[in-house]
Amino acid sequence: MKIIISIPSCSSERLPLLINTVESIQAGSYKDVHPIIIADGNLRIYKEANKRLHNVSVIMNRERVGWVVSTNRVLKEFDSEYYIYAADDLVFPENCIECAMATMREHFPDGKGVVTLGRKPKAIFGLFGRKWVEHFPDRQVFCPFYKHYGADHEHTQFCKKIGKFAYPPNRDSQVEHHRLKDETCRIARSCYRTKDLNLAKKRREKNLIWGISFER
Repeated sequence: MKIIISIPSCSSERLPLLINTVESIQAGSYKDVHPIIIADGNLRIYKEANKRLHNVSVIMNRERVGWVVSTNRVLKEFDSEYYIYAADDLVFPENCIECAMATMREHFPDGKGVVTLGRKPKAIFGLFGRKWVEHFPDRQVFCPFYKHYGADHEHTQFCKKIGKFAYPPNRDSQVEHHRLKDETCRIARSCYRTKDLNLAKKRREKNLIWGISFER
């Protein structure tokens, strides 16, 4: 079963990490994967990824729009049986995707559920199927009112509330996240953090969860 892997990237500083992320995916035991890199307002990433990586697709946002819009764009424009939403600073263990797919088949054989790839108890990175994507308006799995922060947490709330969230049994198979305090982190914090976290607070106060309702 083919898996499309969405990887937004906005900072040239992360090019080595981005390349390492893609190479760790391609070195894994599950081979039917297709990474899609979203060069988020950064022409150098677009050019370098096209030049240095093979068997990937690279698309360009002319202006930086953030992780949420970039990831939703891939879900809308690329059809696949399964999807992984990721980041440009991960390392995928060799059996990561294979274990996640086995867990998906066990818990959600129709693909309508989320298997987390992260080691923390929320779905910062995860695997889901086409039926999951089709539940959301215009295939926007992540709440489009956010830019970077808040959307993954709200997504986790929805998964857990309806009983569609699972962990692979082997936690060592899940991704290693570098969590660097670099340019990407600084951009997100300066441009999006306060606005997104204020929005998340207002949505919690109104008991809004994207997926159960689609209100602002």
